[in-house]
Amino acid sequence: MSARIQRSVLPDPPTLRRLLSERSGDLREGARLVDDDVQGPTGIDLVLVDEDGRPVFVDVVTDVPATIPVRLFDHEAWLDTNRRLFLRAYSSDGVVKAEEPVFVFVVEHVPNGVAKALASMTDVASELIRAEYVLLDGVGELLLERIAAGPRSVVSRAVAKRAEEVNVGRQAALEDTIDSEEVRALFALFRSGVDGLDGRISQRRGNGGVLFELGGRQLAAVNVSQGSFTVSPGDPIASPIVVSDRISLERALNAVVSLFVREGVEPRDGGDGGAASLDDAERAELRQIWGDGLPERRGEG
Repeated sequence: MSARIQRSVLPDPPTLRRLLSERSGDLREGARLVDDDVQGPTGIDLVLVDEDGRPVFVDVVTDVPATIPVRLFDHEAWLDTNRRLFLRAYSSDGVVKAEEPVFVFVVEHVPNGVAKALASMTDVASELIRAEYVLLDGVGELLLERIAAGPRSVVSRAVAKRAEEVNVGRQAALEDTIDSEEVRALFALFRSGVDGLDGRISQRRGNGGVLFELGGRQLAAVNVSQGSFTVSPGDPIASPIVVSDRISLERALNAVVSLFVREGVEPRDGGDGGAASLDDAERAELRQIWGDGLPERRGEG
């Protein structure tokens, strides 16, 4: 007689963390559990250590997976600030390479843009693992599946040169102007974050940069330079934001998200400068993408 398999919702967070702590080797090959109750300020849930002595930070993100790239920045910043204390706390458990961390995000589902954004961040090791809970003849079982973050292949010089020859006369990608690999990754994260707001948002080249538009309205204009890019929100009273690090990236994204929420997702009527309000269903959909950090629009009940 075959077993009856039934999909179920993931367990509550404490139970899920306990189940994951028992699957260290599945979260990272050869890893073992070091701390199953971290309660870290940036959202780290578990700490593992792999066979090479590298710390493996596990962050369970089952509610708002679109925040994963920003969470990764937060985790890195926290570790940079507290590396010595971290080593003192966990060196006896075999952690010796705190400068080479691995960040594992456990998700129920993940947008394609998030996987692409992580793939572009080649300076830090990160992985995505999908968690699913099923009932086998009524008995719960946690299934884990590693998600490919996307290709990180190295193109040979011959292929790169040939591609350059083929693309002569074509419009160069905007990010090609940026010399810094880190800033190019930040630019990719910005694009991914804005795209995730609404599928109707379009990008087009204009004014020497790229314009993000929705329903004929400009959400942001971006211009790039060798070491940074500048985001000018569509709000006429907002100042341009020069993005060259993670903090300024967060400020730029927050400015665009704030404008998007304040103006509403429907096109303006008549171009009179008024803003359409968001109904409850639209706000609920936005919160699924951006979490509870959405700024409330003043004056709305």
